[in-house]
Amino acid sequence: MDNEKGFGVVDNCVFAGMLIISAVIGLYISYKGSKSPEEFLMGNRSLKPLPVSLSLITSYITAIALIGFPAEVYANGLQISTIALGCPLAIIFSSYFLLPVLYSLKLTSINEYIELRFKSKRLRFVIFLLSMAKALAANGIGLYAPTIALSSVTNLSTLNSIFILGIICTLYSSFGGIKAVIWTDAFQFSVMLIGLMTVVGVGCDQNGGVIETLHVASEGGRLEMFNMSLSPFVRHTFLNTMVFGFFYQLRMYSSEQVNIQRICAVKSVKNARR
Repeated sequence: MDNEKGFGVVDNCVFAGMLIISAVIGLYISYKGSKSPEEFLMGNRSLKPLPVSLSLITSYITAIALIGFPAEVYANGLQISTIALGCPLAIIFSSYFLLPVLYSLKLTSINEYIELRFKSKRLRFVIFLLSMAKALAANGIGLYAPTIALSSVTNLSTLNSIFILGIICTLYSSFGGIKAVIWTDAFQFSVMLIGLMTVVGVGCDQNGGVIETLHVASEGGRLEMFNMSLSPFVRHTFLNTMVFGFFYQLRMYSSEQVNIQRICAVKSVKNARR
């Protein structure tokens, strides 16, 4: 950055480049692929496990998490990170008990399962409306969160940032379908990973190294991870964060449309488990 208050030339180039590459991925896949609904929605169920896995991770690590979790750790310590310990248990459970059932039905939408299970189109429609309301609220917040950060370091207003990000996401999703979404997610995962590693590296360097950074964090009471209290009045404990992580991840891998669609887009249950 050229200054401490906003993006410099390099920052703007990186930001613009990421948006342009995301849009180009969607346009390229649209140009190369067929126009059949099966390919657009499910990628002909032939996608590879690696990009799908990266896409699932990217859909989990939202802007809300990237902005909110560091703030939570700074304010209340590292205990919230033990949410991650419940996630593998949920993934294993869903992989062996839920995924085989859902995958064998060759679903395009998770709402199809509701109709098949309860023999009710009306219930399916109600669940669809509730899912749409939830998605609109969650995606709205998810889109608004990064624009707050962008408006503080660029000359873009919050409204302009929302329009730009929304148009780019709509562009590659509507033109390229599920393949574009997955490959764009994989690209964005690499950008996030590089960015996070850079932030950690620069932060540790500016604080005198990893050991000194951990020492300062420890003195500030931010390294507590194994609070075994059973009190419901404690903000975060090992037990409640782990249980939350399990059920939160179980919901994502068993009933969330964005994840079920990705999982069912691979060749087999074995690949889906991977």
